[in-house]
Amino acid sequence: MGEKKRPWVNRKTCGACSVCAENCPMGCLEMEPPRFHGDISAVIRLARPEDCIGCGICGRVCPIAAITMR
Repeated sequence: MGEKKRPWVNRKTCGACSVCAENCPMGCLEMEPPRFHGDISAVIRLARPEDCIGCGICGRVCPIAAITMR
């Protein structure tokens, strides 16, 4: 049995709209905190990979296709 896929967020295209986080049935995705003072490049991240069930809903609901399952 292969390893289940996890969401991969393309940091260059993620618009941080949080649609994926709102639709994740396990609540695994969250907004990444700023990396430094004044950082405005917000993106979503897989905060709790151990809870991810690999369903792919996040990738399907992303309006700009910034999430793929890998």
